[in-house]
Amino acid sequence: MRRYLQAWFPILTSWNGRVVYIDGFSGPGVYEGGQDGSPIIALKAAVEHSARIAGEIQFVFIEADKDRFEVLKQRVGEVERPANFKIAFELGKFDETMTSLLDDLERERANLAPTFAFVDPFGFSHTPISLIERIMGYPRCEVLITFMYEEINRFLAHPEQPENYDQLFGTDEWRRALEIEVPKGRKVFLRDLYQRQLRGRCRIEHVRSFEMLNEGKRTDYFLFFGTNSTAGLKKMKEAMWKVDETAGLQFSDATDPNQEVLFAREPQFADLKRRLVERFRGRQVAISEVENFVVCETPYRETHFKRQILKPMEEAEPSELEVVTSPGERRRRRGTYPDGTVVRFV
Repeated sequence: MRRYLQAWFPILTSWNGRVVYIDGFSGPGVYEGGQDGSPIIALKAAVEHSARIAGEIQFVFIEADKDRFEVLKQRVGEVERPANFKIAFELGKFDETMTSLLDDLERERANLAPTFAFVDPFGFSHTPISLIERIMGYPRCEVLITFMYEEINRFLAHPEQPENYDQLFGTDEWRRALEIEVPKGRKVFLRDLYQRQLRGRCRIEHVRSFEMLNEGKRTDYFLFFGTNSTAGLKKMKEAMWKVDETAGLQFSDATDPNQEVLFAREPQFADLKRRLVERFRGRQVAISEVENFVVCETPYRETHFKRQILKPMEEAEPSELEVVTSPGERRRRRGTYPDGTVVRFV
């Protein structure tokens, strides 16, 4: 999140006079071990940025527990910040507080400024998908949601939880998971259902899910990132590929249940080549279409395919890739693919 916000804040404030960061479950702003919590991480990502951020950033910190709320205000107050960084503290539950804020906007017929909403509950209550739908109904908004799979799975059959699950998923289809006895099958079903709801009900164009595994190789939770911006998707994937491998957690792109990719120092280039060949074999295609496929339909980045995949394919004997046309063809160095290039996968 820190890496992503370091990109998001300066980009969005350069395009808009004001942006909003919402932390729906702020906590006290500090962990028991003294590490910064998400509100402080977000605030420092803006304050400590190498480029001075001229636009206004409105930070909205929501916390339901009064004791944590008081510690949060103290911790935030210790961070020096410029006058264009505004802070709003909201004591209350995320769903109730956010609903009230959105209702006020609608009454005033106002728009929500470009917003990054971090929804990181301690369990699964007070996070109805209808609220995510309302947030994403405004332009240039993005969400990062912690889907607490371990808790969701543990209480799936609890007689007091059906209403919470109906609100969480926005459907009663989750009940089918109760019939799935194989743990992995149940996990994939629930993750895919939530992902479909984000794409379908919330109308989010780009949704990626990331699985966090603990040292016992068990799933702790999923992170769901949702955006309608290809640029935003690129920046989030850049942040994901820089995750510290020494942190004690394994971190993988789990959007496709059959092709999960572990984020590591070196991408799985053989896997990416297979995906490219399967999609484009025998086709003549613009390099921009290839890049769009890599960014939007695979776990990989726009920096992962030209030099590492296309160049060896072009240089292979016999050639696996042909350059059909390219701007300034006479000056083009073999193995480079500038915008406007058209290639054919043999």
